[in-house]
Formats: sequence, structure tokens, C-alpha cells
Amino acid sequence: MLKTHNLRVSLGGRTILDNVSLQATPGESLAILGRNGAGKSTLVKAIAGLLPAKGQVLLGDTELANVPPAERSRLMGYVAQDLASLNARLTVFELLLLTQNSRRVGWSARSDSMLHAEAVLSLLGIEHLAHSMPAQMSGGQRQMVALALALVKKPRLLLLDEPTSALDLANQLHLLETVHRYTRQENIVTLMVLHDLNLASRYADRALMLRTGQIVAEGHMHDVLTEQQLATIYGVHCQILPVDGRHAIYPVAVCQA
Repeated sequence: MLKTHNLRVSLGGRTILDNVSLQATPGESLAILGRNGAGKSTLVKAIAGLLPAKGQVLLGDTELANVPPAERSRLMGYVAQDLASLNARLTVFELLLLTQNSRRVGWSARSDSMLHAEAVLSLLGIEHLAHSMPAQMSGGQRQMVALALALVKKPRLLLLDEPTSALDLANQLHLLETVHRYTRQENIVTLMVLHDLNLASRYADRALMLRTGQIVAEGHMHDVLTEQQLATIYGVHCQILPVDGRHAIYPVAVCQA
């Protein structure tokens, strides 16, 4: 189980996250929602240990602040918005091996690490990118590679910051369906920052909505994605339509001041 208790982040003298407490259980996907600047990316970065924060982050019984960075990295997979950090000098397959702390070996070897890397590429349907380098790829392809690098570690916690922002519709559905299925099959915790409320409704089990760094709603999707809540948070009048047991959000008009 993932728990945060009174998580607080201040940057440049300004409070970005204000006493955020949440919990998510293994096998569950939790969507982080809210307008631009609400603190969504800051929340996942703080949980990942990439920003200084006050409060507690617990994964199971382990307080992550007490875990050495290398071990923490093995416990979680993090996919950032900015993918510029992908090593441009290595192929995707070499990056997958390196992420598993494997030695660079020839393609003729059939080590467990190589087999696992191949399995992750196959899971995401990107086997054709194995010999390519990130600099040769589109933004959407780099997002898929970043997810592969997160999954190849077999993480207990998966943190995704707008993982579909560069993907076309088919690949958005493919990526989130894969993540949702993987989360349940491997019994891990997944937190994902999403702007598309319909994708959140379809692929998240629960949602947490932020406004100016504070939680204003949390729970099952039908409790969080209400017409009143969307008008209050996003300033948009929406119709909520039932589709296959989920909520579909149809924006009607911007609320008048």
C-alpha cells in the first residue's frame, strides 16, 4: 500500500502542496486530476523523491525517505513529462539492459535480463524500436520507451506524469489499457497524472482532485467526476453520460464569471 501523510512542498517561498494525505492499495490505479498548476506533477515528483518535501511517504511499512536512492529507484518506476533525459547514445534494448543493472552483452546471448527486456517490448508492442535510439524517435515513441524502462524494473509503485500527452488516440488507449492490466496482474500501485477526464474515468479505479495544492475530492470516479465538481474546479459546465458503467464527460460551455 502507498500512503502519504501531510505531504508538503514549498518552492521559492510558495506552497505548492499543502498537507496532502492519500492512500492507494496494490492492484489499484489512482488518477491525479486538476487544472494546470494545481500541484499534480509536484505530487508525483515528491513521492518519487525528486523534490524536497515535508511529511511522510510510505510504501508498505517502508518510509521512502529512509531508503537509499538506488534502492528507491528499484522500488518504483517513474515516467516524467520531460523525456529529454533518455540517453541518446544507447539503443532502446541497451537502455533496458542498463536499467536492470545488466552488463552490455552481445545480441547472441540469451540472459534472463535480455529475455525480460524482450518481454516488456512485446507487452507494449514496440519490439520494432529495440535497435533505435531515442533521438531517432517521435515524442510518442519516446513515451512508450519511457514506460518500458519503468516496467522493466518490476516496480512496486508506478508513477506516470501525463503519460499520453504525445500519443495518438489508439496509442493512448493501448498504453493505458496495458498499464491498467499490468497494475492488476502484478498487484502494484499506479498513480497517473491525466488531463483527459474521459481516459481517467475509463482506466482509473479511483481519483484524487487537487486545487492549489490541496485535495478537494477523492474517491471512486463517479463520486469525483460530478457536474458540480467539474464546474467548480475546471470552470466548465459538463454533462455526465453513462457509458458501459463509466462516466463520459461532455463539456458544454465555460462557466460565466
